Order: sequence, then C-alpha cells, then structure tokens
Amino acid sequence: MHHHESKEEKSGTHKHSPLHHMIHMIICCGLPILIIVSIPFIAKYNLGLATILGVIAPFICPIMMGGMMLSMLGGKKKENCCSKKESDTVSEE
Repeated sequence: MHHHESKEEKSGTHKHSPLHHMIHMIICCGLPILIIVSIPFIAKYNLGLATILGVIAPFICPIMMGGMMLSMLGGKKKENCCSKKESDTVSEE
C-alpha cells in the first residue's frame, strides 16, 4: 500500500504551465481593450470596420474563456482517485 504518494504521483504526468495561462489571460483581456482604444483611429479611415470591431470586442473574452474551459475539461481523461484505489487493492491481494 502507498500511504505516502509523491507530488508527481498525485499530479500525474500533466505539466501545468502558469505561463501558458498568463499569456491566454493577457490576450483575453488585452485584445478587447486594445481594440476599443483603437476604434477612434480606425473610424477615421473605415467607419464600417470600426463599427464591426466595436460590436465584436466585448465578446472576445467570454468566447476565449469558454474555449479555455472546454480545453481544461477535455484534457482530464485520467482515472479518478476512486478507480485507482480499487485497482490497487485488487492487485495487492
């Protein structure tokens, strides 16, 4: 029986990169802000494009966050803790 599991065994083989999530958050929050700030300059040259960007900008972050949530849920196809414990007890007998 393994009463003391190492940190690697608990987390599995998944390497969690906080840098990846930080870049995603910067793009998610920064891109709409950059678009909204640049709308007056874009409107001088193309009013239709500025209007479209103004309508799309508020929805960039929720769409990206939804995609991130789906990728986080889809990436966890590991065994859960209960099925692992059951297989350990069967193999030890």
